[in-house]
Amino acid sequence: MKRKKVSIMITAAALSISVLYGCGNGSTDTKPESTSGGSVQQETAGESKEADAEAEQAFTVTFYDTDGTTVLSTEEVKSGELATEYVPEKENQMFMGWFATPSLAHAFDFTKPITEDVGVFAGFMENVEDTRTFAIVGSGTSPLLSVSSWGKTINDEHYMTKSEGENVYSITVDLCEGDEFQFAIDSSWNNQRGGGYMTTTSLDGKEYFVVSGGLSDSNKKSNIKCAVTGNYTLTLTTFPGADVYDTENSYYSEETKENYNSNPYDKIEWTYNGDMVAEQADLDVAYYIKGAIITNWEDKYDEEYKFTEADGVHTLTIALEEGDEFLLTTLVTVGEESSVGNEYVRYSNISDEASLSLVDGTESQNIVAKQAGTYTFTYRPDTKELTVEFAE
Repeated sequence: MKRKKVSIMITAAALSISVLYGCGNGSTDTKPESTSGGSVQQETAGESKEADAEAEQAFTVTFYDTDGTTVLSTEEVKSGELATEYVPEKENQMFMGWFATPSLAHAFDFTKPITEDVGVFAGFMENVEDTRTFAIVGSGTSPLLSVSSWGKTINDEHYMTKSEGENVYSITVDLCEGDEFQFAIDSSWNNQRGGGYMTTTSLDGKEYFVVSGGLSDSNKKSNIKCAVTGNYTLTLTTFPGADVYDTENSYYSEETKENYNSNPYDKIEWTYNGDMVAEQADLDVAYYIKGAIITNWEDKYDEEYKFTEADGVHTLTIALEEGDEFLLTTLVTVGEESSVGNEYVRYSNISDEASLSLVDGTESQNIVAKQAGTYTFTYRPDTKELTVEFAE
């Protein structure tokens, strides 16, 4: 019996030591965890305070006059928030918007959050009445443009109507697919306003116009090409107080200055009214060859350069020199009125291998005769396909 009690006491003592040892380990492990948890909470609290401080930080937005120094107003804006756009008033001046630089080269973006002190610059210009008269000038198959001949003919119906008391001109006109035009004040295309002035060329994802035929890096003098036949109201808004002149152009002179006139604010807008109101004119389209050697790049509407037509197929047989660069142009006749067309037949209209072996193409898609001899050209307007035959 005594042996059993001693054995039990030894076992109990061992268990007590084991339990105490285990509790000691648990206590040691828990303390660092508690300390570590406190550090995370402190860091989180610190980050939160920094975020709150940053959110409470405000920056100054200074609104300047056009001179870049006169302060019109200031606004305190919290970091990450937006500046408030407003319209300032100035006697006999038109407000053109807020800009990001004193040179007024770039519009200020009011959708960009403010994160530093910033200056905003007002664009003003003198409120000048436009006394000019604009007309639609171009070429095409619609009733109005088929007699325009790129502005050589300007009748009363070609002129735009100016709104009373505003520099806003408008014209409602039928246009056919392929028509090309611009606006100008006369047949010399002075003060021309082209594709670069359009605010948009599409509606609901569909292209109604194409800006084509640029004369330089700028597309302001590019033609506006109609992509959808229909009736349109076209509106030209002008700001003559901001007109500028390209005096650096080598052809610029006081006599020709209006040919080099442009404006950074003028704009062309349009409304599609639906189908054409009038019936399309009954047109006769004739094709002619025009080239560097054959016509000295002049439009010559003589019989020797004209394609003959039979059952909708146009054909011309003519002698060309080696290396002559050329293309096909059109003459559109409505009744007794004829005008230069806007359709051109080029190297890109040739696709069959036999024809391609006889001619080359330039970067501008003009056609080049590979060798001297007699060429026969056949053009089918319905397929836009040009074929070539050759005889020495």
